[in-house]
Amino acid sequence: MSEIVKVVLEAREGKGKEACSKLRPAGYVPCVVYGPDYPESVAAKVKLSDISKVVASGHWETQTMLLTLPGGKEEMGIMREVQKDILNGKILHVDFMQLVQGHKITVNVPVELIGRDVCAGVKLGGVIDHLLHEISMEVLPGQIPDSVAVDVSSMKLGAQVHVKDIAVPQGASVLSDPDEVVVTVMIPRGISEAEETGEEQKEVEVVGKGKGKDEEE
Repeated sequence: MSEIVKVVLEAREGKGKEACSKLRPAGYVPCVVYGPDYPESVAAKVKLSDISKVVASGHWETQTMLLTLPGGKEEMGIMREVQKDILNGKILHVDFMQLVQGHKITVNVPVELIGRDVCAGVKLGGVIDHLLHEISMEVLPGQIPDSVAVDVSSMKLGAQVHVKDIAVPQGASVLSDPDEVVVTVMIPRGISEAEETGEEQKEVEVVGKGKGKDEEE
């Protein structure tokens, strides 16, 4: 787990697109907080500067936060949804979800590959194909990992790593298909053809030498 990020949420007046649009030029992003203790959700605003780095990190779905709600009450939470402008990528709205100790939540955890530069299969001409970039798991708030690592350094040509091969925190339940392929080292067609051609030439050469020897005898 990474360090907890502290975020202060401020009260906001008004709802709807017009009210929200006035916040953004002032450096704020409209947001809501919901959870077991907030079934109707709490409308608030948050400084863009307080959340922009977290969103840009790519781990915002698993980043635990200490939220100070309007009025001063503190809650542990995570970002559950981030809405962005499809044209410029600006953050338009954020949903925060309250975390309750002892209650598991479902999160999508990024999959990170390590050892790409020394992968055995790549050294032989293979290509790493990262097929699954995150896995879904049910886990306690205090055990949410920033990511799960897959070491590809020893993977050979044609090797595969499945969801069931990935180590997860103790007590966590993986919800993704256990047989789904996370990463594989692909064998380019050119390599296969070269290897087959090489074997055929070698066989011809051996036969040729044997035939010549018989003729000499």
